[in-house]
Amino acid sequence: MQLSNSPLELYPGAQTETRPSLLPKLAIKPWVRPPPDELILANARVVLPESSSLASGMQDIHIKEGKIMEVKAGLKVDGVKTVDLAGAYVCPGLIDCHVHVTAVPGTKNMLDLYLSSEQDVNLRTTYVLKEMLLRGFTTVRDTGGASKRIALAIEEGLIPGPRLIQCGKALSQTGGHGDAVPVGTSESTCCGGHHKGLGRVADGVPEVLKATREELKGGADFIKIMVGGGVASETDSIESVQLTAEEIRAITTTSKQMGGKMVTAHAYTHGNLIDRPTANLMASKGIYLTPTLSCYGIMIRPPFEDFLPPDGKVKNAQVMTKGLDALKIAHEAGVTICYGSDLLTSMHALQTEEFTVRSKILPSPAVLQHATSNAAKMLNKTGLIGTIAPGAYADLLVLGKNPLEDVTVLDWPEDHLLAVMKGGRVWRSRVDGLVVDGF
Repeated sequence: MQLSNSPLELYPGAQTETRPSLLPKLAIKPWVRPPPDELILANARVVLPESSSLASGMQDIHIKEGKIMEVKAGLKVDGVKTVDLAGAYVCPGLIDCHVHVTAVPGTKNMLDLYLSSEQDVNLRTTYVLKEMLLRGFTTVRDTGGASKRIALAIEEGLIPGPRLIQCGKALSQTGGHGDAVPVGTSESTCCGGHHKGLGRVADGVPEVLKATREELKGGADFIKIMVGGGVASETDSIESVQLTAEEIRAITTTSKQMGGKMVTAHAYTHGNLIDRPTANLMASKGIYLTPTLSCYGIMIRPPFEDFLPPDGKVKNAQVMTKGLDALKIAHEAGVTICYGSDLLTSMHALQTEEFTVRSKILPSPAVLQHATSNAAKMLNKTGLIGTIAPGAYADLLVLGKNPLEDVTVLDWPEDHLLAVMKGGRVWRSRVDGLVVDGF
């Protein structure tokens, strides 16, 4: 008997070479795709939020390897596909600086969310991210709940979604706004204060130092701290002061030492309840403000009228009545204001309503800056996002109307949003010749 050393001889039908069409799928990460096709968007009315203006005349936008190469009239590049936008408006992709992508639909309230399985939350997060992208948000900043792993999955193309800036878990004192353990339960947190909510608990300087360092080690792009009460938390008043000065100083110092990371704070006294002296101080210190106004009206109307407990509804009314005044005070003081929605569960579908709410008190160009150039500045990504210029990512919206004239057109994507492009890849399109290639 002769034995063979070749497995192929034992399986007569086996191939000696892999089919070329399958080679990309044999890569270690087969979901990573090559850059999208080079493209020219012709005859566009280009929206420039940073200057609150339109570019002069019709412009052509040359896109290559996911970035904008050139913006000017009459562009011709041999062999490159050209799509005629026929005078439609092209706006930078929107940026939401206050989201919670892991506060997912499928639950009626935050307690049900807390009791959900981690796997359910992770799977439902992919739905939230995809929907945000399809309504025009090409970058979002998650202020509690998301992780670096989710951000990398989006970046690699494993799941569709906006560019994700994340802080891991928000840091809270026991009984603070980020302490999600239900009152009256014997359940305790583990692993240094972690639980399935949007935050983690840390008390005292040693604990907050460890928590900050762990979040930064885990890939947090910034640190979020809870320094005041909240509408949805059971055990605190809106005006309560949380974390000590020593704890806050420890957090900001170690964030600066470990990569110069920004710290953002949840604080109604510096948001919806802001006064003019505080606004002036924030402007002089270059402190950014991300109000979240639409969520308060959303949380008390059908089908969410039972989302908040009775004491939460009282606090909700308190901050809602002051919100627009605070926005006007901050704007007049020269504070750099960014767009934030802060929606939870199925409320995410109303993410664009913030444009309508803010337009009641501020002009459309200012509100558009909140969701584009101002947000890019806060995220230290000026020139990359929130603008249409050479070198920027090709994160673009094609619109049927001018958002500089009426920013509320962004609140009606089903009527006015014709296409969404992120990194030069088309995710949504009703434009002839502009083919969806994101999915």
